[in-house]
Amino acid sequence: MSEVIDYHDEETKRGRPLDLSRNEIIIEKTIELLAEVGFDSLTIEALAKRAKVGKATIYRRWASKEKIVIEAISSINPFETIIDKINQDQGLREQIIDLLCFSFQDEHELYQQAMTAIGSALPHNKELEQGIHSDFYEKHRSALSLILQPFLKENHRIESDKLDLLADIGPALLIYRMFILRKSYERQYIENIADHLMLPMVQKYLR
Repeated sequence: MSEVIDYHDEETKRGRPLDLSRNEIIIEKTIELLAEVGFDSLTIEALAKRAKVGKATIYRRWASKEKIVIEAISSINPFETIIDKINQDQGLREQIIDLLCFSFQDEHELYQQAMTAIGSALPHNKELEQGIHSDFYEKHRSALSLILQPFLKENHRIESDKLDLLADIGPALLIYRMFILRKSYERQYIENIADHLMLPMVQKYLR
């Protein structure tokens, strides 16, 4: 019996808790393989070999390849970290721009390649598309709402449907530009989104 299978068998004994350090390794190797071979060519077998675990070790944590990839992509720019990066002493405009910049701009080449691979796969995989959208969108919407709150007039709030639309604008344009048009973008492009689309939408709610 191989060392990898033995390694898995030890972990999956009844009552044995999950080793969370293996989760981190598997996520890290998922990003590497995404960048190298793309989503369609990424297999659980290859991932298990790269992470030095058994396939069942992976399936014990994630029910499908899509679910591993969704978590891996989410780990690249976690919104908890993004919010911490934003200087909340800045004005609303600067915070919105920073939110979009920190969410989509990453100078790490491996992460850029992994994101490009996901962009290519999304139109053809409904589970992946819905998972990425749900994970990313809900966190982005919450982050945007948190940023807006201190700037709203007293006893005013943005209606849920308006907040939905506001949260859609930046990601929709940036994803379309990156993955459909295959164009890069600079901070100026994000500033234009904030200045000409997002800020005019919320102007009447602001102090």
